[in-house]
Amino acid sequence: MLALIFAILYLLGGWLPAATLSISTLVLFAIIEIWRLRDPDFPLKIVVTKIIKPDEKNRVAAYFYFVLAATILIFLFPAYVMIISLAVAAVADAAAAIVGYEYGKHHFEVRGNVKSFEGLIAGGLVAFFITLGAMFYFKGFFPVTSLIVALVFVALDYFTPPINDNLLNPISAAITLTLCSLVLTI
Repeated sequence: MLALIFAILYLLGGWLPAATLSISTLVLFAIIEIWRLRDPDFPLKIVVTKIIKPDEKNRVAAYFYFVLAATILIFLFPAYVMIISLAVAAVADAAAAIVGYEYGKHHFEVRGNVKSFEGLIAGGLVAFFITLGAMFYFKGFFPVTSLIVALVFVALDYFTPPINDNLLNPISAAITLTLCSLVLTI
C-alpha cells in the first residue's frame, strides 16, 4: 500500500509532498522500531506483531526497509524510476512469495530460505510486465529494459543476498532502469 500511496502522491502532488510523506513515515517507523526492539512492554506490540514475520521479532522489520528505499528513490531518481522500482519490488516480490508458497513444486534453499522455481518465474514475469506497462506509460515501448529489470529481480531473488530485499529490490530496480536509460537510450 505504501508503494501505491507514494506513487500516487508523487504523480498528483509532485516531489515535495512525496518526499515529506516518505521522510515523516521513515521517522515514525524508525521510532516504532527502536521502541519495539528495546521495550518488552511496547504498547503497540499486538498491532506490529501482526504485520511482521516471525524472524523479524528481534530485528528491524521489513516495512522500515521499504520506506527507507522509497525515501532514497524519491531523493535520487526521477519519478518514473521511483514508481516503477517500488511497484516491481512490492508486487513482484509478493507474487513470487504467493505463487511459490501456493504452487511451488520445485524447491531449493538459499541462506536458510526455502524458495521455488515457480515463485521465481512468477516474480520475474510480474516484474517484466509491470516494467513493460509502466515504461510504456511514462517513456514508450522498451521490452529489453523490462527484460533486464526482470532478470535482475530474479537473480536477486534466487541468490538472496544478506541485505533485506525490501531495501535491495527497489534500489536495484532503480539502478537497473537508470543504467538501461544510459546504455539503451530510453
